[in-house]
Amino acid sequence: MPRRSHRAHSRVAGPLAALLALLATVAACPAGATAGPTRPAASSAPVAVTQARRAARVARYWTPARMRGARPLDLAVGADGVPRLRVGPARPEPAAGASFLAVATPDVPPYSFNGRIFIRRGNLAGYCSGTAIDSPTRQLVLTAGHCLNSGHEDGKKSVWSDYLQFVPAYDDGAAPLGSFVARRSRIRAPRQWTNHGNPDFDLGAFLTLPNAAGVNVADAVGGGATIVTDLSRHQTFQTFGYPGETKFMQKCSSPYIGDDLLSNPFPGPPTLGIRCHWAPGASGGGWLIGDGTQINGVNTYLHLNNKSRTFGPYFSAETVGKLVKGF
Repeated sequence: MPRRSHRAHSRVAGPLAALLALLATVAACPAGATAGPTRPAASSAPVAVTQARRAARVARYWTPARMRGARPLDLAVGADGVPRLRVGPARPEPAAGASFLAVATPDVPPYSFNGRIFIRRGNLAGYCSGTAIDSPTRQLVLTAGHCLNSGHEDGKKSVWSDYLQFVPAYDDGAAPLGSFVARRSRIRAPRQWTNHGNPDFDLGAFLTLPNAAGVNVADAVGGGATIVTDLSRHQTFQTFGYPGETKFMQKCSSPYIGDDLLSNPFPGPPTLGIRCHWAPGASGGGWLIGDGTQINGVNTYLHLNNKSRTFGPYFSAETVGKLVKGF
């Protein structure tokens, strides 16, 4: 993909001393009702001090070089209808027939609502995509459940991701709007995903600390997307993500093209499909509708034998509504 010119951006890793001083003043947000498992807190020390130390540690870990070398996470469903996590190489080959195009102004709303989520799972430095949400806390990011928790797979206990950092409008190692470290005790995925691997509930949400300038993520991106639920499935979606080898935000437009019949046996509303082949790394990328300020889906999986479609959960009060309650 041809490189495009960029304006000068601030680098992702800011001065750690300033970050420590800033985050030490942050008070904990009120916790809402939990609709599913939440990542447990690591310490019983005073919340603000613990958050500041952890944020600094996460910022040190995610250097621009490590972000460029992170590997994309992906979820694929076989002919048996069973979802399985896959990890792509750091620089995979472009997908055949890829349907996405580069976003020329990623730091301009509503494109700026979207970004890359960096995670660590075991020894893996990986990434997914996500969306900043217009919520009461101003700190909410929405993504795919498998980006935050491995889910129930082949009888193995699910594993939570760690060292989460959201970078809206991520731009080849730069963070034009700052970077936002996840609050470790405020990371959620539905039990239907973490305990059973149900693709109808492959959704994840987490709250973030302010960036180094003290700004919450929704305000930094220009408002964030509003979650809408229980709408007609017949929408035209502007979908976003950071697939494969691409270093910049990508988009793909598609109407609803039908439900995934393989999801029918699972409890919950069937997943729906779009005519976009999102490559690994785009998992969790938002499906925006209307003028781009409403989110009504996320990229979650594709079929191994189908190179033209991507599927995601239907947004309802039962799925995403319960997940983000209180967030």
